[in-house]
Amino acid sequence: MKILLFIVLFCSGIHFIPDAWIAGFVKAHIPISGDGEEAMDSFEMHIIVIKTTLCAAGAFLLMKLLFWLKNHQKK
Repeated sequence: MKILLFIVLFCSGIHFIPDAWIAGFVKAHIPISGDGEEAMDSFEMHIIVIKTTLCAAGAFLLMKLLFWLKNHQKK
């Protein structure tokens, strides 16, 4: 049950976080080196890694919060 909930939260986060927010952060704070296609590949990889990390952390925290609330109400 926990794994399924984590996957659902993770996938919904991937779909609902706009790429423009992450792209703006990468453009402003992370220097991308390379020329042409190499730089674009590096840029896209940075966006994918940051978005995946944010979604995994968010799904984990939401899961912990939901289970804490569930156990807190039983007491």
